[in-house]
Formats: sequence, C-alpha cells, structure tokens
Amino acid sequence: MDRMITINGEKFPFKEGDTILAVAERNDIHIPVLCYLKDIAETGSCRMCLVEVEGVPQPVASCSAFATDGMVVHTDTEEVKQHRLKALEFILLKHPLKCGICENAEDCILRDLARDMGISEVSDIVEEEPTPLHDWNMLLYDKDACVLCMRCINVCRDVAGCDAIDVVARGNNAHIEPVNNPLNCDFCGICVDACPVGAIKDKPFMDSLKVWELEYMNTICSFCPVGCNINYGVAQNQIHRARLSSENYICSKGRYGFKFLESSKRIKTPLIKKDGEFIKADWHEAMDKIHHAIDKAGVENTLIVAGGWLSNEELHSYKLLAEKTGMMFLTEAEIYFGNFARKFKEKFGHYESVGTLKEVESSDVIFVIGADFARENVGIKWSVMKAIRNNDAKVITIGLQRYDYDERTFLSLLADYADFAGEFHNIEHSEKSIYIALRKQIANNKKISIIVGNEYFCGEKDQESVLAFADFIGKDKLSAFIAAHDKLNYIGSLYAGGASINEVMKASPKVVFALAVNPSKGKDEALLNIIEKAEFYATPDMFLTGSVNNADVVLPVRAVLETDGTTISLDGRLMHMNKVVQAPISSKSNLEIAGMLGDYFRKKIETDIHKVFDELASRIGFSKEDYNKEDVVYGKKEKTFNKTNYTYKEHEHKECTVYVNPRHHEGVLTKIIYAYPEDKYPVFPEIEKDIEPGYKRFSNMEDNIAKGVKLIPR
Repeated sequence: MDRMITINGEKFPFKEGDTILAVAERNDIHIPVLCYLKDIAETGSCRMCLVEVEGVPQPVASCSAFATDGMVVHTDTEEVKQHRLKALEFILLKHPLKCGICENAEDCILRDLARDMGISEVSDIVEEEPTPLHDWNMLLYDKDACVLCMRCINVCRDVAGCDAIDVVARGNNAHIEPVNNPLNCDFCGICVDACPVGAIKDKPFMDSLKVWELEYMNTICSFCPVGCNINYGVAQNQIHRARLSSENYICSKGRYGFKFLESSKRIKTPLIKKDGEFIKADWHEAMDKIHHAIDKAGVENTLIVAGGWLSNEELHSYKLLAEKTGMMFLTEAEIYFGNFARKFKEKFGHYESVGTLKEVESSDVIFVIGADFARENVGIKWSVMKAIRNNDAKVITIGLQRYDYDERTFLSLLADYADFAGEFHNIEHSEKSIYIALRKQIANNKKISIIVGNEYFCGEKDQESVLAFADFIGKDKLSAFIAAHDKLNYIGSLYAGGASINEVMKASPKVVFALAVNPSKGKDEALLNIIEKAEFYATPDMFLTGSVNNADVVLPVRAVLETDGTTISLDGRLMHMNKVVQAPISSKSNLEIAGMLGDYFRKKIETDIHKVFDELASRIGFSKEDYNKEDVVYGKKEKTFNKTNYTYKEHEHKECTVYVNPRHHEGVLTKIIYAYPEDKYPVFPEIEKDIEPGYKRFSNMEDNIAKGVKLIPR
C-alpha cells in the first residue's frame, strides 16, 4: 500500500527518502527556494522553503524535512508567509535590491523572490564602502552580493568533485574563498550557474554586455563527445557568454573556449604559398591550385584526411568524394585508436559505448582506466560523481597518475611502466589483499562500469587487455563500457570508415588534403610524417598554427558554431550542432568545400545538410526522421558480447613517454585564446609545461605518478 502525504488538502504518494519539497515539486505545488538545488545535499540555510506541518510547533524547511506516512502539510498559510518574508528581509540586509545597476538583474533568483513577495526595497540598510571583487583566475567573487546560500560550495563538492571553495570566517565577515590560493580547479563554472544572485561571475563576461542584452542560442558543446547542452548568449553576431542548458553542466572549454571565433589572427581569405610566404588569393585561384596538384600527382596518390571535429554530413561527403574519384580516405579517429575501436566493435557489435552515461550514474562499481577526466571529458566525471553521491558507488582508478578526485575513490592503483594489462592480471589472480578486495567488489555487485581513456590508449601495448577484463567482469554485470576519447565526432568518423594508417603510410601519398586536423608531435604524429613527406599539402583552417604553416594552400573555413550538422556522442546519442553565429563572409563550410572540389572532378557531392543526412542515416544507426526529433535519440546498436582471446604475457618494463591533453585546452582552438592575449580575449590558466598529479595523496611524488612513465602535455 502506498504511503501518502497530504499537501494543501490533497493526498499524494511518496517514496522513502522523499523530502516534502520533492513531493511538492513532483506534483506542481510551488514552494519558493533559494539555497536548494535538486539532487544536491540540502543546507536548509535560506528558510525560504518553510512549510507548516500539523503537529509540529514551528515551520520546517521542506527541502530537508522527509515525508512521513499520514503527514499533513500546508505551504501557504499566513504564518508560513510571514516567516518567509522575515527570512527574505534578513537576507536582503546583506544583499540590498539594486537591480537597476546590477548586471545580473534579469538573471537573479533573489530578485524574483522579492518581487513575488511584494518587496521592492529594504529600509534600515547602512551603506558601506563596497569591497573590491576577489579575483579567482577565470572567476570573480563579489563578497558584498553573496548571501551565503552554499549552493556554489555544494555543486563544487557534489557535482564537480573539486572541493575548491569553502566558507571562511563567521558572522558578518563570513564569505567564500578558494581552498587553495590562487583557485585551481576544473574551471567548469558550475558555481557561476548555481549562484542565485550573481556573486560569482565569469571574469571574461564582466567587460561585455548586460544579461538582458543577450539572446540565448541553444546547441551542443563542440569541444568533446560527451554532448552537453549549452546556451550561448549572443548579441550583434558575437558570443559573449556561455551558460548551462537544462540539467546539463558545461566545462571550462565550453564555457570560455568560444572566443577564438573573433580572434584577429583568423584567416580571412584563401592563402597560397609563394616563395615560402603566404599571399592572399581568391577561392578560384586556391581551388585551381589544389585541383592542379591532385591532377598532376594522380587521384590514387592523393589522401583526404578527416579530422575529429567534422560532422557526420561532412565525413559522409568527403568519404563519398574519395570513393567517386579514387582518392584515399583516412580519419583522425583511425590514427588515434582505430586498432582498439575495431576490436571493440568485434566484441560488442558497434563503435559507441556499451550502455550510456545514465548507466554509469546507476553503477555500483566503476573502473576508471587511464582516464584523466580533467584533461579529456569533465562531463564523464560528473556522471561518476553522481554515482558516488546517489549510489555510494565504489570507484577504482587504474592510471598513470593520481587524479584530482582520488580521495573519493575506493582504491587507486598506478600502472607502473603503463602496464595496465598487468594490473588487470593482478585483479584476476593476485593474492595481495587489495586485489582480493577488488575481486570481492566484482563478485558482490551487479552493476559494474568501465571507463577507458587517453592514458590507456596511448600507453598500453596490449590494447585488447581491457576487453578481456570485461570478460572477467561478465556480460550480466557490465552496465557500461565507455571509451573516453577527446574529439567531438570520433564515433561518426569510425562509421565513415576508410583506410588504416598502416595502409596510408605504405602508399606514401604525394598530395594531402586535411580537414579539421592539425597534427603535432605526440598527437597524430604518424599523420605529421605523412604530410611532411608529401609534395603538396592543402587544408581548410582558421589559423596559421602548427602544421598549417607548412601548407601550400590554406582555405578559410567555418567553425562548428557557424554551421549546422550532426555528430554522435560517445554513448551513441545523435547530437544536433546548431548554427549560433554567422561566419565571416569569405569563409566556407567544409561541406561547401567538398561540393566545390567534387565539381572539379565532375562528381556531384550534395551540400544540402538535410539531404546528406538522409543519405547516411541508416549507415550510422539512425532513421531519416531522427534529424528533426527534439527528444534524445540513441542509435540502433547490435548488441553482442563476444569473448576476447587474450592471455597476459609480461613485457619487459621500459621507461615510456605518454602524451596527454593539457588541462582546459582542446587542440589549437582554445590555445589561440592563450596565445594572443593582446586581443583582450579571456586567457585560460597557463598551459602546462610539466605534469603534476591532480591529487597529492602523499608528499612523495613517486607515489603519485606511475614508475617508468613520463607524462607530457601535447
């Protein structure tokens, strides 16, 4: 029989552990809140959500009071309203209503509460000299505006897993400060979005427009394949601010990385190299030169390289161009982890993850294998933190360093000499107590997830060893298996197919046409060698950086935020990339460039985005109708679980170098913001020169980085 609670004279069922507020929200009963955040530890500090409970002498905070069977609650009695009013007036003594001059006035929960309760001003306020804003690197803190609701602290701890800020001092002097000065965290800005009064601000936005001057455009963040919804505040065709959308959060790259669009260093016209120097050209000159080079070398000696930023439609069109003309086709995903991806598909029947991030969130045990979320996919860490928070999930990390959330793990292992396979072997067979404990966790729990990342892909010799480890866990217990790569659309790239890197190296192409990829040492190094050996190299790009400087022709291309298209998230969702701003008039999309190049060879390449999606939808596991669906759509997966034939053989332990992503940066685009501070664009924390572990469990550095391993930022 359902347990029932009565709210405002109407009965509602509830589950054990539900708060009064949770039941009210579920049934569209409005109770005002200020400090409350859904699914986060309740503080009950603001007293806005007070309700009257029959039999209880004083009103109670509904966010922290649990529902009980037969409880009778009243949410809008005069006594309750008076208590809320007094609580609000007390808060407003510290935070006077100066909405006319406050930049956050149209985006302020406190202002909305005051309006709802009929307050337009508060008397008896003693005006004090304003306190200067506290500089927290990418953030600014306004002590005078802060109402100490604790929302920022709670989300930093329970969602971001950083514990980067806390309350210091007491009474009127109480305020928020970084735990370590200067603030050093993920800079995800979740605290900015959580702050109900704008006391924590995005520093790059401070010299920009006011919030009420912005039109918000919703899209999917293009900096990694997690697929977080993001709202960009746009005015006069410029992005000024990024905020979370719906229940998603966004990381530092999504929040601050968009300003490369407006850099003065952006290429504005096609460039042709003459006598070692780039000269401006028009599109016909540039395309003629590319066609002439391909014609001279022969299509069979020409390579098209498709980078991880391309949409499904762009990938399809360039693969089709290669097939129709006889050119070679290679994807960045193939270079990065094509060998592993094929073995993954042989085992599970598809390239996307087994399960989804939702399955990670409901897991009992999570193995994190060489995945430094702060450098790859901060969004995955949020799912792991949610599993810890809601399920008391046991997280076991096996990596080349201790990670910044290491204090929350059940166990943290270092894979010395990047021998991850050796650690899997120990878990299965070793009689040491820590490995026996892990075997017990696997035996005693039903929902187990594996997340594999960059350190594994770039360090482990036996790539199939983690697939064999999945066999040890078992088909019935494996809830999710996530390959945490770092590029937007590696999944779509893998479905596009093409040649292997070994086949291309053997062919030694004379002409290379590379899209959305800028290879460097430690990242796509094999492609860099192919380009250097080629007789001719052309690339659509936005900046003259890295290998682009070696090109013979550079074409001004539109960014992801300037085009429409679809990509596939790492867990198989169809992601719609919506145009947020108009591109410079002289630039073209990669899809348009494919059409132009096809015309030179008298091959029709479709450039209408909807028609291209219709052509490729079934090949990537979707239907034509999925393009216009607003709901989340997952691709159709063939579900298999084939055994991986692998036996561990100990390798000779040799010192190795593993290249990892620098924190807060993804390729060239975000580094542009750092490289050109004279443009007065926001500057990320300095690009690392050396790697230090995220969490120093002990003062002994040797115990925080795996033996025999050197980690170098790309």
